[in-house]
Amino acid sequence: MIFTLKEVIKWLGLSIFELWLHIVAIFVFSVLVAVKLEGGTLSWWTVFVPLFACDGCVAYFTAIVFIRLFLIGDRRLAGKRTAWSLLLLTLLLSYKILLCHRLENYIVRDYAVIHVPLFLLLLVLAVRACQVDC
Repeated sequence: MIFTLKEVIKWLGLSIFELWLHIVAIFVFSVLVAVKLEGGTLSWWTVFVPLFACDGCVAYFTAIVFIRLFLIGDRRLAGKRTAWSLLLLTLLLSYKILLCHRLENYIVRDYAVIHVPLFLLLLVLAVRACQVDC
């Protein structure tokens, strides 16, 4: 079963612009991973730059949306949307940083420990999917 764009937007709590940013960042990241694995001299931090830049753009977009919603007078929606976006960004950013540290051998931790933010993100998305009525 393929989800519609409306369902994806509701379940993830992202706008179409944010989804577009993530898709472009993942595409560029995939190209850089291929270059890295084929013998390129890139570091893993350089490979992850598109994903970090995407997180920064999404955080900036979230701040703009918060300010606009707050000035309109919809304070409750502004707070909920900002809290949700910041939770997603925090979990994704912590996962990416831990993974980069592990790939560069800065820390010697088990991969299960590194994936904890990703597991929490999936748990939060599952709870949100149960609460959203389509």
